Amino acid sequence: MKGVLFRNAKEVSVEELPNPKPERDEALIKVKYAGICGTDIHVYRGEHPTAKYPLVPGHEFVGQLVEMNTDKETDLKAGDYVLVQPIKSCGVCDLCIQGRDNVCSKLTILGVHDFGCFAEYIKVPARKVYRLPDGVDLRLAALTEPLAVAVHDVRASNLKVGQTVLVIGGGPIGVLIAMVAKLNGASKIVITEVNKYRIKFAEDLGFTVINPTEDGLLPKLLDQTDGKGFDIVYEVSGTRPGAELMTQAAKIGGTILIVGVASDKYPVDVGSIMAKELEIKGVRIHSQINFAAAIEILKSGVMNDMLVKLITHEFPLDRAEEAIKFSIEDQEHFKVLIKI
Repeated sequence: MKGVLFRNAKEVSVEELPNPKPERDEALIKVKYAGICGTDIHVYRGEHPTAKYPLVPGHEFVGQLVEMNTDKETDLKAGDYVLVQPIKSCGVCDLCIQGRDNVCSKLTILGVHDFGCFAEYIKVPARKVYRLPDGVDLRLAALTEPLAVAVHDVRASNLKVGQTVLVIGGGPIGVLIAMVAKLNGASKIVITEVNKYRIKFAEDLGFTVINPTEDGLLPKLLDQTDGKGFDIVYEVSGTRPGAELMTQAAKIGGTILIVGVASDKYPVDVGSIMAKELEIKGVRIHSQINFAAAIEILKSGVMNDMLVKLITHEFPLDRAEEAIKFSIEDQEHFKVLIKI
């Protein structure tokens, strides 16, 4: 098969690779569309601490079932279009039993620790495969995994109808969190973002966006909540300014979700956490139950008109290296897909 190979950091090639052979309780998928994620960029740059080279990257995808090598009962059959939660977990530890498979101690991620989806075929755990709901466009379906991240994060925040939300960082995950928060009844949603293209993009989707580099950031944010601060703050930027802002912008008794992957250890205002009695939660990837919930959102169609706007560019597999570099260097795009 043809696939993208990271031989090492910043060493990319598209070449002929051995076809994967599904073992017991695995499925073989023919990939149709794959999305480029920030994680793929970190792996490309050599910034991911646990990535194993050589590696086929990619974990956001939709495909067609070729083979299901399992004795367990299933209604899936060859030819079905399918989605896959791209996480391998043991399924039997305390965390997996609690539905927290995303933090299983034996967790591995496709495209990071195992060969991923930037190839014509991929093998995956059979129990992580879901049929694509009828009528969902394949390109749109490639957004299921990042949508699942947003679902996981909003559910973890225990957002209640009528609460106010601040999203620090208006990239794909930040905007998806804003979308899911809106779906869950947030009364006001504000996004902070520095990139001019992303600012306009989020505004065109109907969100209030404030550039954090402009003067008077905190007063502007507090004005959005009559001076109270936000019920829930999602820190998605992974930056020092984001870590500083999150405790300032949260209301007394508010909740902060740490979503963004920080590149360093940033100082946090512990005094504000204590004085405001803030609740701070870390979130990682998404659990399988929230991946299934993301599929149900796609099935309902309630967000599809907004979701499809996130896809701004598409490249064929042969131009995967170009697509990856474009994702890094171009400042006027949102979500890039690779057509396999």
